[in-house]
Amino acid sequence: MPEKTRLLIRADDAGSSLASNLGCLRACSAGPARSVEVMMPCAWVPHAAALFNARTAIDIGIHLTLTSEWNAVKWRPLTYAASLVDEAGYFLPLLMPREGDPRPSLVDRRWSIDDIVREFRAQIELGVKLFSNASHISSHMVRHFSDFDPRLGEAIAELCEEFGLIDDPFGHGVPRFSPYPAHPREATYRSNAFVQQLCELSPGTHIFIDHPAVAGSDASALGHIGYEDVEADRVSCLEMLTNPDLANAIKQHGIELISYREL
Repeated sequence: MPEKTRLLIRADDAGSSLASNLGCLRACSAGPARSVEVMMPCAWVPHAAALFNARTAIDIGIHLTLTSEWNAVKWRPLTYAASLVDEAGYFLPLLMPREGDPRPSLVDRRWSIDDIVREFRAQIELGVKLFSNASHISSHMVRHFSDFDPRLGEAIAELCEEFGLIDDPFGHGVPRFSPYPAHPREATYRSNAFVQQLCELSPGTHIFIDHPAVAGSDASALGHIGYEDVEADRVSCLEMLTNPDLANAIKQHGIELISYREL
């Protein structure tokens, strides 16, 4: 029997803003997304729980978070984690340095693995408490935290086993589907590119990750050096995901939409 082509469309960064909560919801209710990742240290997590617990078909991931990347919107650890924060008590902007980005990164600090593991445990505990449909973990700003330090991969695997969660297969080799470049931030261009690339998607399981958001709310406050047009980018993502041409192409090519539950 021929292998199916399966696509997991994941909407990231719920909990971080009202715009992200509403965008992730719409990406699932009016688009092909099946899994939503929630950043547990952020202010809009209770609102996300109210939205998504009422819609049990939407799969929830606990989006493990160690960075606070925006200039004007910040979040702190859930635990006392002095080695993970800046002088104001917020997570640092970056995990690892980026060329041309002068902001501080965690890897350059004397961070404690015990602080990280305690923080991950607290995020997972809160996630499974607040979200009845939490099924898995994922990693914010990195493919998997095992890439930051292999010891974290072992700790995360143990936490997933303890809490009955899936340890993100994307971090363990499931290929990422990237149908369009970062620019231009134009929804029609992205939709056309997505549809075209679906024709070439090989049998097997693939994952598409992006950050849908609605316009006209707190998304306008998001941004940092080198990424100042966050709202335009994320609104374009949502418009692309809810374009009827995309839904028609997925159906035409017989692509099976899945969530982490089907993995």
